Amino acid sequence: MSLTISTLTRRVFPAVLVAASALNPAVAAAVPAGTSGGTVVPLRDILRACDFSPLPRGATQSRATASAIIRANGGTVTAEVHLAEPGAPGAHYDVSLIQAPRASSSPCTSPGPGVAVGSLDSDAVGQATTTLQDSIRPGTTGVWVFIRQPSPYSQTPAEFYTSDFVASV
Repeated sequence: MSLTISTLTRRVFPAVLVAASALNPAVAAAVPAGTSGGTVVPLRDILRACDFSPLPRGATQSRATASAIIRANGGTVTAEVHLAEPGAPGAHYDVSLIQAPRASSSPCTSPGPGVAVGSLDSDAVGQATTTLQDSIRPGTTGVWVFIRQPSPYSQTPAEFYTSDFVASV
């Protein structure tokens, strides 16, 4: 299999950014969301309520590396979400782009005001990318991303990843 430079960059660069962000949190917030570069947001296996507060952790099989690039332009916010899970081709994940502040009792896993949803389906080598976009609602100060793999046996996702921080918009 031969990889071009652009293919290699798309596959490797998000993982490098996540690693750099984990080592130095200043890297993650180096570029504000209002600029063309966007804000790189690493995602970790922390289960969160819709208000971004952490929840007690259920059993998960966290094997992936995930990140998002958040961009705000005018009245629109966009999240380019990347996931790499080697050895998991064809895996399906649900993704939400959630505007904050948000009440913990408000739904955030289905489309609605302040929530854009989509899906990620990994390719033959476990790579997946999707882009979510939403109009910024009045009062929104930031956004975050929630990736989850539904469990056939529980309402708690089998696997999940959420933003390390709420990206300002």
